[in-house]
Amino acid sequence: MASSLLTALLVQSGLDWRYFVWIQNGRAVGLLPLADRVGYVAPVLVSLGLAAVATVAPRRGAWSLTGASVAAALGGLAVSMALKSVTGRMSPPHHAFGAGLAGADNSAAFQFGFLNQPLIGGWPSSHATVAFAVLVALVLLARRRTYVVIFGTPLALFIGLGVSFGYHWLSEFASGILIGSAVGYAVAQGLGGPDFRTDESTDQT
Repeated sequence: MASSLLTALLVQSGLDWRYFVWIQNGRAVGLLPLADRVGYVAPVLVSLGLAAVATVAPRRGAWSLTGASVAAALGGLAVSMALKSVTGRMSPPHHAFGAGLAGADNSAAFQFGFLNQPLIGGWPSSHATVAFAVLVALVLLARRRTYVVIFGTPLALFIGLGVSFGYHWLSEFASGILIGSAVGYAVAQGLGGPDFRTDESTDQT
């Protein structure tokens, strides 16, 4: 699996730890709480927004996009939680778990098994997985996918990268992108058929 190989590369090269130390010494770490909160509410707001549009200005395929958003978010969450439950990746040392910013590198600490570590944190990042699952599903299915890319990509990156400022390792963000994209692809294929097109997407822009 590409996500596993990428994680191994980032851990063994020391990039996971060096990235964490670099972030902690900079100003970007202040965005961590905001990215965390946005990651929880954004998928819900996107689904509700699509449902509102489908209700107020119904179009062919509009409800399919709502369903795709919900399915991608739930699918991404389920897959990420399942993987976390068995990989047991320890989170970076941060204050959320009562740990000081210790100097010890614990980026290679995996406790494989079942629920050997809390599901908060861990490999992969659920924030990144869900964000990119929704993004990819909507990009592949939406009629005006250009707008989804322009507005959705920065949001997904902010959510996924933002939680790697302390709650997650860089490799967990990167793996979340790959795994979430695969979930979004599967949702789009399931709802849109082999050509990833809903009834609404007959004239792509």
